[in-house]
Amino acid sequence: MSAAPTTRGDAPSSTARRAGVPGLPVSFVAGTVLLAVVAGLGGWLGRSATAPAPVAPPAPPRTAALGSVGLSVPGSWRSAPVKVAGMPALGGGVAAFAPVPGLSARAVLTLAPFDDATIVPARLRPLIGSAKPARATLAGVQAWTYRPQAVARGRMAQVTVAPTTAGSIAAVCIAPADAWAGAANCADELTGANLRGATPLVPSPTLAFRRRLGPVLERLGARRSGLRAKLRAASTPRGQARFAARLGRAHTRAAGALAPRAATGAPREVVRRLSGAARSYQRLSVTAAHGWPARYRRARAALRREDRALTRAVARVR
Repeated sequence: MSAAPTTRGDAPSSTARRAGVPGLPVSFVAGTVLLAVVAGLGGWLGRSATAPAPVAPPAPPRTAALGSVGLSVPGSWRSAPVKVAGMPALGGGVAAFAPVPGLSARAVLTLAPFDDATIVPARLRPLIGSAKPARATLAGVQAWTYRPQAVARGRMAQVTVAPTTAGSIAAVCIAPADAWAGAANCADELTGANLRGATPLVPSPTLAFRRRLGPVLERLGARRSGLRAKLRAASTPRGQARFAARLGRAHTRAAGALAPRAATGAPREVVRRLSGAARSYQRLSVTAAHGWPARYRRARAALRREDRALTRAVARVR
């Protein structure tokens, strides 16, 4: 008796027949392949949907122009009004930025003259209180930084200054006390200084005094040279008294010009010696006017001692 006919689609493979294993229908195999393709496509789509978006590159730094100095500030900083709560008015040559968008923290930059041992511009000195400076850098320039201080209107402020021949570059980080983290150490983010026509200076407690000392002594030397020649040439007590008094006033003016910058140490000694020379010239004038030869000679000897002491004091200013 002949075998029952089978359809092509249900025919087992020759391998299956040889192994005695029943064959899988072609429709089942095709369905399995289709499911695998769909699953793979679904996984690819899922991975594409969850892949992170490309990260935008950081904004390049930009320049804050402060007169003859330019500072590179982070591109993420946003320009802000220069009038900042808790800050004194600074006039021209000021730039202000918001280091963290959305916070009231500010970084205020300026270039201004300095005239005392702190190297801090006069209008910013209330922001440092009695704090002592620590060495730092500001945009690559040697600087001093002062620890943060509580200032007006519930704010904190930190001042960093870098002296140059054009004045002090000052960076003030300021913010409400409860948002101080957004402003703290903002000066560290300044990456470069372009000094056009200015030269950086090394911070020192005597820096302001030394910058004033040279011109003052130069003017005094020129004045003293002429008056001393006239004093030596004077042939009458009245003439000697007049020129000695003028020399005394010249030394008094020099001491007065230097006194505001002479906080301690060698600068204060220079001022003291200038004042001592002024008093000696006044005594010389009095002895000449009264015709006291012995006292006149003693006053001249005292002047020579004052001159030597002044020279030593100036040499100790570093």
